[in-house]
Amino acid sequence: MKNLLLLLPLALCLFLFESCRDDDGEILFDLTYPPRTFNLSAGLNPGLAQVISFPNIPSNYANFLSASGRTDADVTRILPRFARLVSNDGLDFGYLSAISVRICPITQAECTFADEVFYRDDLFRRRLTTINLDPGLRNVKELLSSGLHKLEVVFFLGEVSPYTVDCQLEYGFQAYR
Repeated sequence: MKNLLLLLPLALCLFLFESCRDDDGEILFDLTYPPRTFNLSAGLNPGLAQVISFPNIPSNYANFLSASGRTDADVTRILPRFARLVSNDGLDFGYLSAISVRICPITQAECTFADEVFYRDDLFRRRLTTINLDPGLRNVKELLSSGLHKLEVVFFLGEVSPYTVDCQLEYGFQAYR
């Protein structure tokens, strides 16, 4: 009887955890894109955000659909899954205060804050050489199914960048039913 009373709160917690969990639906397939490499220059002004832009990126949505054996009608949404910024030369990103990764249509002059898909803040003086970015909640199905998109990586600096860093951005999304 005593053991049963100890298990009851545990069972109740598990029930509440499962019932409150956000249900995104069934994962159909991953959309993992090739890494993007670029340099983050030395001497950048912390008063201005530094934007690295990659225009005309093919989404390869049709190829992902074909490889998974799914149709466009099966996919209800595409959500950000993971993103990681890596210093290829081992130099740290301690001078950054925040990073925002945005994707938008190629017809837009610049991506906006509303186009954000990954982010990370509170980075200043953390001296990380790899930064795992947090996925946003934005559904990008319409954008990725349209063919081409623009990717922008926006860096917010906490101080003048002391050196040039050879960077690599790895990122991917998940398609859901």
